[in-house]
Amino acid sequence: MDQDLATLQVISETLKEDPQTSQRTLAKKANMSLGMMNAILGRFVERGWIMLSNVNGRKLAYALTAEGITELANRGKKFALRTFKLANVYSETFCKKFLEAKADGKTKVVLYGDSYIKFIIKYACSEVGMTFEHRETTAKILTDEVCLAGELNDDDVQKLLIKAGCFSLVNMVQYIK
Repeated sequence: MDQDLATLQVISETLKEDPQTSQRTLAKKANMSLGMMNAILGRFVERGWIMLSNVNGRKLAYALTAEGITELANRGKKFALRTFKLANVYSETFCKKFLEAKADGKTKVVLYGDSYIKFIIKYACSEVGMTFEHRETTAKILTDEVCLAGELNDDDVQKLLIKAGCFSLVNMVQYIK
């Protein structure tokens, strides 16, 4: 079902760009064969997600129906809810880690490089009363700080930071559900 909704999203975006787009273009944008797109469009018509209209003897026009738009909206809502839940779990995980570090005498959390979840790290620091600092990957790593290697660093930099004593954000959140 998720793949169907992803394909429906591609179709929707393509139709917004070009309402008269061809089935061939839809297939190309969705990275599938023309035959597969034909079958999927048929299935989406049966579900009521897409409406077909005959432009001329050979050309068909496609449009998302209200049901199709509702499916995409529901998908967006589910995605947002999952994202909010994960953000909360990450926040709790960081708060716990930072409280442990604080009990060990650490007072500062330093992010080396960049991270998509920098805002969660900053929030967790404020919740547990620790200072947050963002540094370049080339800055000196101090042992009296909680050092985090941002997941957006390239692999070589990431390995160097971890070897120097930083925690990998990817490893910290990898097993969180």
